[in-house]
Amino acid sequence: MPGVPPFGPVDSGLRTENMLTFIAFTLAFLFVAWLVIHPVRPVGFNLVVLGILVTILSIGYGMIAAPGVMMAVPSLTKIGFLLVLGGLTSVLLATSPAKQERREADYE
Repeated sequence: MPGVPPFGPVDSGLRTENMLTFIAFTLAFLFVAWLVIHPVRPVGFNLVVLGILVTILSIGYGMIAAPGVMMAVPSLTKIGFLLVLGGLTSVLLATSPAKQERREADYE
């Protein structure tokens, strides 16, 4: 049958009001993420802010409480954590004394 997945129809558990909330959260996330990334800023700052935004998005998805959406919440939280961790690492490596010494040696 065309249009039916091979293992039968998948019920995501999203009702109309949940679907509208899901779409609103997603569009708000995309808009705010674009506002964060659009100006030229250090990569570490962008990663940290995007990680926080992804974690907030996962909390919002968790409030919807639909089975199909709830499966994505732990993964989004882990992705948000990794983005924040990567951003902090990038900031720490960019401001490390060893890198500053190398820059000073390049100018001499």
